[in-house]
Amino acid sequence: MQKMRIREMIRSDVGFAYGCVSAEGWAGETPEVFETFLSHDPRGCWVAESEGRPVGICVATRYRATGFIGELIVIKEERGKGVGGSLFRCALDYLRACGVASICLDGDLDAVPIYERAGFRKVCRSLRFVGTSRGRRAPGVRQARGEDLPRIRAMDSDLFGDDRGFFIDRRLAAHPEYCFVRETGGGIVGFIMARPGVGVLSVGPWAARGGDADAVLLLEAVAAAAGGVPLRLGILERNKRAVGLVRAIGSFEETTPSWRMAFGPSDALGIHDDLLAVGSAATG
Repeated sequence: MQKMRIREMIRSDVGFAYGCVSAEGWAGETPEVFETFLSHDPRGCWVAESEGRPVGICVATRYRATGFIGELIVIKEERGKGVGGSLFRCALDYLRACGVASICLDGDLDAVPIYERAGFRKVCRSLRFVGTSRGRRAPGVRQARGEDLPRIRAMDSDLFGDDRGFFIDRRLAAHPEYCFVRETGGGIVGFIMARPGVGVLSVGPWAARGGDADAVLLLEAVAAAAGGVPLRLGILERNKRAVGLVRAIGSFEETTPSWRMAFGPSDALGIHDDLLAVGSAATG
């Protein structure tokens, strides 16, 4: 019988983790993603080994009161042997041991029954859009700066429902050229952030307290910075405003969706009309 164990991920595992997401065709993921998870909480990142060989990965993102499970992949030749279930239980147990009551994830369609048996329930479909938008920089939209972070973090925390400031700060520090704010009356009414993927620019979070025009101007600013590279967005189907805005542009195609699922008393993490695009499938 093969011996399987689960251990904490270390930085030398980043290449294996990236190979996993590449094999799945997850164009929005890069080695930078796993470096960020390890910097945020190395205790929440795992690798499964069989006979000393890495065969799977999983990440649990712990916020102040809620959590998120993502990046759950088992290499094809090791599927059906219980590896994925062991990784998933490890992530779930870790978050619950940390005192996290409400946990969310984006489940692939085939995996939904597995998560339901573990006590997760469907919230709504998590849609994926890939395409381009008219790129332009309008007055009132500018590149985000370090001094904007307190206001961006406060807006994001209010709309998202928890504090993911670490990821906000990291995104601006790593890719300021793809981060913009919308100002009116001397205040910030919206922001958008993006990072390079593989052949795409992964967009999110995207938030706008102002009108729909403010939201579209932010997306157009990212499109201008992308220089023709397709944009990739994740939008919860429950957010009718965001879905309508992107579909109205007419140049985005919908790819295979997943299901936003929740465990615990609340399923509200990231559910707000003014929070238009998720940060990522593994962070909410």
